[in-house]
Amino acid sequence: MIYELRVYTCYPGKMELVLDMWKKEGKAMLEPYFKMVGQWTGTSGVCNQIYTLWEFRDLNHREEARNALMQHPGFADYLARCRNYYSRQETTFLSPTALSPIK
Repeated sequence: MIYELRVYTCYPGKMELVLDMWKKEGKAMLEPYFKMVGQWTGTSGVCNQIYTLWEFRDLNHREEARNALMQHPGFADYLARCRNYYSRQETTFLSPTALSPIK
């Protein structure tokens, strides 16, 4: 397994709007393609950040899922609207170690 950690830095006052858009629209579009391990907001460090952790079998699986998602009706429009509310997106791919309880 590999994990993709996505960090979105929202404009001040827009984080709750992005989370609401996720809840009302994005979640249903993403669930058929992506397996979410968890989603958090930070209470320290950089403000206005949303952290989402996705699980994939490997990088090929991630690419296949991403390509399929981009074909999902309405997703491109949803993505374009969301991008209006965050200033930065970071992606880190993580591989579990032998000590990790999540494999």
